[in-house]
Amino acid sequence: MRSETAKTFGSYLKDLRLKRGIGLREFAKLINMKPSNFSNIESGRAAPPANVEALGVICDTLGLGKGSDEWARLFDLAANDQKRIPADVAKSIKQFEGIPVLVRTIANKKLSEKQLRELTRYIQDNF
Repeated sequence: MRSETAKTFGSYLKDLRLKRGIGLREFAKLINMKPSNFSNIESGRAAPPANVEALGVICDTLGLGKGSDEWARLFDLAANDQKRIPADVAKSIKQFEGIPVLVRTIANKKLSEKQLRELTRYIQDNF
């Protein structure tokens, strides 16, 4: 089981939870959620939490350090499952006037998926 290869929020969350040896019902209780609702999130039948606080509780319960690779991946997958900007990023976008220009420029250039992946790698490696 390699959580890095998980493609959805639910599968990644489940991998992280199991890696830490926490049962579904126990984890649901720790994050103050009904086990059936939590199971639906892990299985992809329900959307991941959309707000920073709920995702933060999940990360804290898993022992993920804020800003760690696992923490960022969980936030990114939650956003990706709903085709939105990650909650932690959206919260800070208001501080940066250039974000809409950057996104619009990328969209208008109609970059291929390969070009977007290359740009993403470049940004990750250099900033």
